[in-house]
Amino acid sequence: VALNCGRGALAYLVELRGIRAMWVPDWVCASVTDLLEREGVDVRLYRVGRDMLPAYDFAVAPGEWMLLMDYYGQLRPADVGRALAHSGGRLAVDETQGFFRAPWRGADTLYTCRKWFGVADGGYLATRDGARLDRELPRDESRGRMGFVLGRLERGAGEFYAEAGENNASFASEPAKLMSAVTEDILRAVDYADVAERRRANWRALHAALGESNGLRLAEPEAPFMYPYMVDGAQQVRRRLIAAGVFVPVLWPDLPGGLPEGSVARELSGSILPLPVDQRYGGDEMDYMLEVLSGCTC
Repeated sequence: VALNCGRGALAYLVELRGIRAMWVPDWVCASVTDLLEREGVDVRLYRVGRDMLPAYDFAVAPGEWMLLMDYYGQLRPADVGRALAHSGGRLAVDETQGFFRAPWRGADTLYTCRKWFGVADGGYLATRDGARLDRELPRDESRGRMGFVLGRLERGAGEFYAEAGENNASFASEPAKLMSAVTEDILRAVDYADVAERRRANWRALHAALGESNGLRLAEPEAPFMYPYMVDGAQQVRRRLIAAGVFVPVLWPDLPGGLPEGSVARELSGSILPLPVDQRYGGDEMDYMLEVLSGCTC
């Protein structure tokens, strides 16, 4: 089902499956928990371990659902199999960071588009059984959101950072809609094989240089989202990269409230540097980033 955004896909799933309670990882953007609460879902948090997998110290009761995140595309079939068994088959896998992953058999799979391609919105839901809502959804419209996407083609990304953030925030109150015609047409023009290969080449270049010093043990994703580099003094390194013109975000700085300061979720959020490897870049940019990193006291 082609929808307006990842959150729209989650809202669609909640309605489709009649979800009233869901277990959600504590290492997640607050927008996910906010959306579920808006949809009348009782949110229950489970702990994520340092391996970026559920700690499995919780029980999914009959009627409850579980959301599993594929952090940096590192999920293995065995991981999804364990989550399916633990949830009694009531499992949704969030592939925000694994767009090129095929839908997981036996689970509902959620995707987002704007974190991967030059679009302002868009998402997909692959249902495990082909189920769809029997009501008509309105179609989204994207023409008013395209300013920052088009502007970044002609000027620096920093000039449109605030506008991109406003676009992201605008989905907080958006209901599920069908994907806009603008986004559908742009996505039809994407050379997906080329995108995947460029991302893999960039990821390999960084991993060859940084793998030994990385606090994470990584498997190469099918098509990488970013290169997660866990390092001591990450905030100092991030500032150095940003000063050199390399934007490195903090993913999910707005973790759900109530998490203790020393929680694994907070540690992962603060100590992992998501280094860019997307299709806009190539070997020269990877070499430049590694040169900047080589000057850091990591």
